Amino acid sequence: MNIEWLHSFAEAAKQKSISKAAKANNLSQPALSKHIRNLENNLDIELFHRTSTGIELTEAGERFYTRITPVISELTAIHQELQQFCRTNPIAIGSLPSLATYYLPSRIKGLRLLGRPLTLMIQNTSSELLQSLQEGRLDAVFVEALNTRESLWSCELFTEPYYAVFPLDHRFKSKKTVELAELCEEPLIAHQAPCDTRKHIIEQMASLGYKPNIISEVAFGDFIFGAVTAGMGITIVPELMAKNIGHLELFALPIDNFGRKRTVSLVARNNKLGSKLYQFLSGID
Repeated sequence: MNIEWLHSFAEAAKQKSISKAAKANNLSQPALSKHIRNLENNLDIELFHRTSTGIELTEAGERFYTRITPVISELTAIHQELQQFCRTNPIAIGSLPSLATYYLPSRIKGLRLLGRPLTLMIQNTSSELLQSLQEGRLDAVFVEALNTRESLWSCELFTEPYYAVFPLDHRFKSKKTVELAELCEEPLIAHQAPCDTRKHIIEQMASLGYKPNIISEVAFGDFIFGAVTAGMGITIVPELMAKNIGHLELFALPIDNFGRKRTVSLVARNNKLGSKLYQFLSGID
């Protein structure tokens, strides 16, 4: 039973006129008449007598009107309550640490989407974020592109290579690029597992027959650059992070044959939210 049919019926019963009810509900007369016919077919009863001067409720129509009027009022109140809830309930956004640090702050600062504020939750891997999205704890996520369920809306944002980051006194200072094989025996500082980048480093070095020489594991955040600055080793990070070390005593080199790039995607629970957020990030009106 469609709520629009109920509103059309109630207004027609109140106005005792199809034309007046259609005007009050901002519908065409044929549309409102169709609502009433659909309702009568659904209930398998006749709700109105058609007269030369308008319409009148049948006995069954009178009984139905008496019972359904408080129901319509309650449904209207529920709808208004939920609209108010949506206006004040934040949209929960999830992100990988690197994107939350270097990509999102300037783009979502002060943003209210669909009339709602945003909250940001950080998780260490794309699979964790997608699980939170699918379980309803998040409304949209910024992740490394993965196969997602067809029920989720997704859109690629950008693709970036990986860089190796070194202290200023490293012997590779004069290089313009570096080969992955040259890094396999370097002392490596990596983020603690689980971590998407750590996983890719291990996989790509294994493809060359090497096991990464991880000499230190650090928590997520800029501390990994502090460890490199202190001369403890090197690290490998996506370009987004490597381009934000100008204030540190470090240098970064693109890795010629890392074997993969990072593709960052926006994934949302529905098309409406995903499209709006993508349009905002892209500066599309």
